[in-house]
Amino acid sequence: MVSAQQVWAVLEPRDAVQVRDGRAFEAGGAARTRRPWPSTIAGAIGAAWGGDGQLAAVRGPVLARRDTTTGSWAPGFTVPADVVPTEGPGRVWRRLRPEPSGVITDLDEEGLLWLNAPDAGAFDEHAWWDARAMGAYLSGAELNLRRAVRTSSPVTVEHRVGIARQDRRVRDAHLYSSDFLRLRENASEQWAFAAQCSLLPGQRIPERLGPVRLGGESRLADVRVVQGLDFPPPPEVLPGGRVLVYLVTPGVWRRRGSDGEWRNTWRPSIPANARLVAAAVPSPVPVATARPDGRGGLEQARLRWAVPAGSVYLLEFTGPDPETAALAWASERHGRAWGDGEDNEDRIGRRLATAGFGLMLTGTWS
Repeated sequence: MVSAQQVWAVLEPRDAVQVRDGRAFEAGGAARTRRPWPSTIAGAIGAAWGGDGQLAAVRGPVLARRDTTTGSWAPGFTVPADVVPTEGPGRVWRRLRPEPSGVITDLDEEGLLWLNAPDAGAFDEHAWWDARAMGAYLSGAELNLRRAVRTSSPVTVEHRVGIARQDRRVRDAHLYSSDFLRLRENASEQWAFAAQCSLLPGQRIPERLGPVRLGGESRLADVRVVQGLDFPPPPEVLPGGRVLVYLVTPGVWRRRGSDGEWRNTWRPSIPANARLVAAAVPSPVPVATARPDGRGGLEQARLRWAVPAGSVYLLEFTGPDPETAALAWASERHGRAWGDGEDNEDRIGRRLATAGFGLMLTGTWS
């Protein structure tokens, strides 16, 4: 056994994976197959460690690429929502910048700036780039977007048709179709789902991990701990106290209303000594979460709306020394989930954060 505080684990599916978003799967229903949610990955890795509560936190997932020649692993990230393709022919990529605008919508908050760029199109949730490009983006360095952005997704969709059976007979009118996801694998590369695991004090890595169930239909994935994976580092300087927050995974944040009830919101809790300047938040995604009940079923099943991975928030710290305050906050939160601290009074929100929802990287913006 090896003692460690934080380790990276990869899940390598043995077959195509199916994870639905939790909406109705029936005639006329809106269910869609999605990449595994943080809770799906956290549940699978937790099972490999011995069950629920065996890890302090699971931070992910990210897609990770293994170079079959060198054996090294490297993470890939959804292209940030403030980097978008242009509309029309001759598509190129633009970086959205905050600027004042006379356009007003019912979603605006007072003082928020508009993110804009010439001919800006819509967010592409399938576009991705590697850790080097993400590091340059976070540091505010000039980035050749045409070279950095990759639109050939490592995840392919397989459309399958099936039948539902009962007592070894086909049920009447129960022909159905569903989508499955397969990670790219060839002679030069292999892709897997990866997450950083924060171990409990004194905890050790089990001698044997997996295989574990991943997604629907009891499909299996192998689990192993790997070396060399890590998040790009945060900037060492944050001019003007400006902090960019990029979401690696979908974020589920809740705000208590005037009636005392918790409701999902697109806006996370902003530090008291900072203000939200602008945000690039694409359409929300429906997320289903549940816990095993110990009898082969599920309990505490919930459907929530989440801010998608790739969302970006631009913060500006205030006070007598905004750069120092920004650097302290950004350094502490980099590579952690927004809302995983004890200062979050939302107990459910804290649990979702330790399962990987709202994992963020911090950078700078101008």
